[in-house]
Amino acid sequence: MPAFAYQARDEQGRLVKGVLEADSKESLVDRLRKMGYLVTRMEEMAAGFRGILTVRLGGSVSQEALLLASIQLSNLVGAGVALIASLQAVGSQTTDRLLREAFEGLSREVEGGEPFSQALSHYPAVFPKLMVNLAAVGEASGQLDTILTRFANFIERDLALTRAVKGALLYPAVLLGAATLLILFLVAFVVPQFASLFAKAGIPLPLPTQILLVIGSALRSHGWVILPAAVGAMVGLGAAARIPTLRFRIDRFLLKIPVLGLALHQTVVARFARTLATLVESSVPIVGALETAGGVVDNQVIFQELKRVKTAVEQGERMAATLSVGKVFYPDVIQMIQVGEESGRLDTMLEKIADYYELRVNYSLKQMMTLLEPILLIVMGGVVAFIMASLLFPMFDMVKVLQHGGIR
Repeated sequence: MPAFAYQARDEQGRLVKGVLEADSKESLVDRLRKMGYLVTRMEEMAAGFRGILTVRLGGSVSQEALLLASIQLSNLVGAGVALIASLQAVGSQTTDRLLREAFEGLSREVEGGEPFSQALSHYPAVFPKLMVNLAAVGEASGQLDTILTRFANFIERDLALTRAVKGALLYPAVLLGAATLLILFLVAFVVPQFASLFAKAGIPLPLPTQILLVIGSALRSHGWVILPAAVGAMVGLGAAARIPTLRFRIDRFLLKIPVLGLALHQTVVARFARTLATLVESSVPIVGALETAGGVVDNQVIFQELKRVKTAVEQGERMAATLSVGKVFYPDVIQMIQVGEESGRLDTMLEKIADYYELRVNYSLKQMMTLLEPILLIVMGGVVAFIMASLLFPMFDMVKVLQHGGIR
């Protein structure tokens, strides 16, 4: 189904932007009109640029905001408050603009007779497919509050895992950035001052100092292009990473990096197991659950493996037997899934897998930090030592010249 980026005015005249999926522009205009919006602009999004346009037009909802909204909605529905009133209450209290607009649209669509899960599917940039599938199960079983609580628990665990990974990478990133800025400052401004002093004294500059002078001169002359070039390189890499074959090679390379690759692999396994456990526990059919769980996997190597497994399960094969052929998942994961399939407790086994690998991620991150910190210090120390040596060698020559002059 195509997605459309739109701009509209609500009943109070406020500008509303967003991205929605619809069969056609006409059907989307009609839906927005029923929601009380007057469409002023609309354009169909190309499949390769949906993520970019979504960010440009509306941004993305943080996991923290979605977690709080899910907990609040679950509490209200569980307390017997009507769904429409609950949606309006949550939408009025959230501080996230995109999330607030989505809840306002949800309340209008549900009030117009549309099922809650279907209304959620109209906001793919806000509500993940996991929430849509769980909401459909909750509506069918009459346990929407329980399902929403289960989704909130999933978001909370996933958020904790994401914070652990980001927190572990933050310190080395800050250390590397600060050291890089210091080195650039020394090369661009400090070394040339000393070089000028040496030149006045008639002291020949050694090769290391000459190299630093060339680099410093380039930084002073063309330093203004460094930031745009860095931003352009990041944008270019991001665009290149959207090419499936190239993304597959990058992800395969990342998994082979010592220590870091292990942590990334374990993170993906934990997230997949947690997602699949939540879906299976909510009685979502296994084929649909595998498809949704594959959508949260941010690694093309494992994503392609899960696509193969989903196809095999559709044909009647066991998930564990299919996973063992690909050799992408760890043997203990496959064995626990096999036990879960044979005992009818697949959701329980998947929860145990997620718990265990989240614990292993923490240990792997600590191990990575233990190795990374001294490596960074050694590398940066070596660079600084090279800079200092390039200054000290001619300085020794200057001292000799002064001493010789004093003797004469």
